[in-house]
Amino acid sequence: MVKNILIVGFAIFCGLGLFAQPAVDGFMKGKGNMDLVGSLTFDSFSKYYAAPGPIALPRTTTSASVFVAAGITDWLDAQINIPYVMTAQNWSNLQDISMYVKGRFLNKSLKKGTFSALFAGGIATPISNYPTQGLNAIGQQSTAVDGRLVMQYFANNGWFGMLQGGYTYRSNPTPGSVPVALKVGKAANNYYFDVYYDFQEAQGGADYRDGTNPAFTSLGVSYHKLGGTFYKPFNEGKMGVALGAYGVASGRNVGQSIGGNAAFIYKIKYLK
Repeated sequence: MVKNILIVGFAIFCGLGLFAQPAVDGFMKGKGNMDLVGSLTFDSFSKYYAAPGPIALPRTTTSASVFVAAGITDWLDAQINIPYVMTAQNWSNLQDISMYVKGRFLNKSLKKGTFSALFAGGIATPISNYPTQGLNAIGQQSTAVDGRLVMQYFANNGWFGMLQGGYTYRSNPTPGSVPVALKVGKAANNYYFDVYYDFQEAQGGADYRDGTNPAFTSLGVSYHKLGGTFYKPFNEGKMGVALGAYGVASGRNVGQSIGGNAAFIYKIKYLK
């Protein structure tokens, strides 16, 4: 089906709590279908949103990720992502493994399309003793539990719109946050594209350079991010290449990043 052309997220952390795309989307894979994805992400900034405002602080991050998403039933998906992050020479390690399940509880056919509603829940936790302090910190060594409501309208001509929001709990001392994302795009038989807005608001936490010299694990990370993805399948849809780009427009304890990513997707049928 056209709507199953792409169910790929560039689920890679690009710094302290920042995903390169919303963690989940509004499509279901369908029972027995699986995506195997290898991806690379490049992220760079020269300014950082600290407590007094943007400051000059350059950093470049390169990430590689292995991502697997599978349809358990027609209404239930599961996905897992393992990223490897490099922030500088000799500063690299596996970061946080993330695991999500996504269940569709409403799928309503309308005159010109379909409206669906899903609940997604996930957990992310460190899988290495990566550094958390300083410019080259790889993450915050915090376990996160995430819950989201996802709503999507998919038109018969392939256009779609998705809205999601929820809450992310993080283990102390890292503060929790409220994520919201909006995505619009088109899924055709031989291509897919989207543009998205991704927002995160930290619930408290410390600020970099607030005068208290806080641990980076206690920083509250907020951001407004814009991005997009283009996907092209080949070999009768069994494989494909996706390209993405994004930029952080503003935020708190986050770099004013510009980034890009590329992924190779291999689709298999593991159940008939």
